Amino acid sequence: MTAQYDPETILAGLAGEDWPTIGFSRGTAADPAGTLRALVSADNENVREEALGSFWGAMRARVPAYRATVQVIPYLARACAAGIHQETLLELLHSVANGEDQPRNDQDELTAAVAAQVPLLLPLLAHDDEDIRRWLIRIVLLSGRSRESAEAIRARWAEESDPALRSALLSACRIADPDIAAEIGADELGPDRDPEIRLVAALNLVRDGASWTDELEAAATAWALWGSEIEQVERWFDTDSGDWKDTDPDDQSFELLLQLLADRGELPVAIRLLDAVLAAEGPGAGTRGRRALAAIEPLCAEFRTAPALLAPRLASLVTYQDLVVAGTAVGQLRRLGEEGRPAADALLTHASGERVAEAEDKFDAEDADDVADNALGALVDLGDPRALPLLARDLPHRKEALETAVGTSPWSRHDKPSVPFDPQLLDAARDLIRNPDRRNYGAPRYLCTLLASWGPQAAPALPELYPLLTTQRQYAPGAVAAVAVGTEAAAEAADRLREAAEDASVYDRMPIAEALHQLTGDTVQLVEAVRPGLDDILYSKRAAVGRAGRLGPAGEPLLPRLRELLVPEEGERVGWDLGDCLSAASAILTIAGESAADELIPVLSQGLENRDARTRASAARVAGRLGAGAAPLAERIAPLLESLATFLPAARALLAIPGAVGPEGVVDREELTEALLLVVDSAEHPGTALDLLRELGGGSLPAAAADRLRESLTAERRPPLRGFGLHRIRTDQRRTAALRAALGE
Repeated sequence: MTAQYDPETILAGLAGEDWPTIGFSRGTAADPAGTLRALVSADNENVREEALGSFWGAMRARVPAYRATVQVIPYLARACAAGIHQETLLELLHSVANGEDQPRNDQDELTAAVAAQVPLLLPLLAHDDEDIRRWLIRIVLLSGRSRESAEAIRARWAEESDPALRSALLSACRIADPDIAAEIGADELGPDRDPEIRLVAALNLVRDGASWTDELEAAATAWALWGSEIEQVERWFDTDSGDWKDTDPDDQSFELLLQLLADRGELPVAIRLLDAVLAAEGPGAGTRGRRALAAIEPLCAEFRTAPALLAPRLASLVTYQDLVVAGTAVGQLRRLGEEGRPAADALLTHASGERVAEAEDKFDAEDADDVADNALGALVDLGDPRALPLLARDLPHRKEALETAVGTSPWSRHDKPSVPFDPQLLDAARDLIRNPDRRNYGAPRYLCTLLASWGPQAAPALPELYPLLTTQRQYAPGAVAAVAVGTEAAAEAADRLREAAEDASVYDRMPIAEALHQLTGDTVQLVEAVRPGLDDILYSKRAAVGRAGRLGPAGEPLLPRLRELLVPEEGERVGWDLGDCLSAASAILTIAGESAADELIPVLSQGLENRDARTRASAARVAGRLGAGAAPLAERIAPLLESLATFLPAARALLAIPGAVGPEGVVDREELTEALLLVVDSAEHPGTALDLLRELGGGSLPAAAADRLRESLTAERRPPLRGFGLHRIRTDQRRTAALRAALGE
């Protein structure tokens, strides 16, 4: 079970290591070799624990430059095999291999480095400590194909008595060698076997290509009816989806089985199994609800036809007595967007506050109130006419619903206010502004946004908005202008704004002057407010540059100072950087037009060569606006096509430069077309890529490109996930809508 290594054997080769310059940054692990010696050789347990803690902090750091992580892994694996802090070291190795909470650009390399040490650790499958066996199995689950691991699991199978570990062993075996897993699982389907193991065995057989049978369905259904005594696990963060989970991270067999069935065209079978979970009666409803939700989420995210079929199932979960289940179901419905409409009546049961009134104690009431807020937000997002009266009634406690209404919630389908004018909601907003002690969140800025979106219809709220001019100077001025413009109150509103500007700071004076410009058309005061902002502290200077750009030709008096801001500040402190210089360049271009090309080329050139992708993208965007004036930069813009983060602004810039795309240009037309087709399936907002495709086609989509887009539009699976998947469904809904519009379908 434990190899007998002396310190010399564990540290063999350490003296010859060429450690990277950066190494680690935390604690004593800044000296990896010294920390390893302390861990392995020290007689003092406190010294060992300090070394271990130092490795734990350093090896899980997000910065990929800490290359020493890969070099340290073999030594830690040997120490673990030798019996040194085995459980903690296994947990650390698993964390590094899994990227737990710390997604990194070099994650594949880290996982491979840990996987390479698995043969050394496999004897620990027979360790007396269940936790040590569990952590090793988790590592094997991440380590890919390995006949050696599969054979070790086969050897352990008959000896392992813990049902949960047997299930995990079978899952790990599926990863290591599906053939051996299928052999083991074939004998584990019978009704006398553990339900969880029956489920894993069924999954392994289906993954191996087995046809769906009554025997497999019975195995999966048995699991659905089992587990009433399972305790709720601690919530954990899924780095793939970017979301919190309420199921055991090691118990994903059911959701994997349903995904596999759907992937091979048997979505109705997968839904039938889900229905078995939801129809089961008796204790454990909360556990079954969590399991059903864990399976529903990836089905909806992966398959375009799934949301319409599963929204009614989510509606039933919204009504669960278990608020964790109900709240999670509400969250999943919000991801479905318009396709969540069949669950509107179920959402209403929470949004109305019924569950809050039924709560038995303060804590349940708080949980129910949170669910009610999110449910109401979902109804607002759907445009359900029943939502606004409820929002008006409960406005002091409906932060999420109000944020959804004004487009600032991450769940909003729109990034601006989308609710129609409602007299009841207007009265509620006015009352809440007058009585700030009634609210339990920072409502004024959201209320300003809402009232501004209604324009003169909200003019009765001006008496409430005026006092906010001294407390909400970044939000209230714009609301006052939007509400008063074109009304009899416009003159008074202008006087109020001028009065508010008198004692305002440089930073706060700018939005007031901008509101006056909106109300009166006067640009002089806005120029005079922006001018000192260009000389103020950093955040004020950034706001001033943005407003200078919005002035257009009227901002000409600001050009001398803006030209000075084309040069970044020098020094160790964070200050005016190259990204800020590009903002100044953009403002100059808006004010002076293409005649400013020569003075902007140097800063754009620096931006295109910067290490930061956002800076390169900003430089490409300004170059695209320059058009022919950016011709000297074409060779430097072309490499930006190699990264998704910079592709679209680079493509737009090259298409704006005459001759940059084509036989004599820096980019081949066909290659750019192919890349744009890939970006349509990858970008958050595909409309830009579609516009560029039309530009390439002389105003219409090239025929071959249109055929490819139709194939993408009719595909059952959504495009591959990039980054976190919280908004994957809505992103794909925007994509399909844009495709239909582009194709005229």
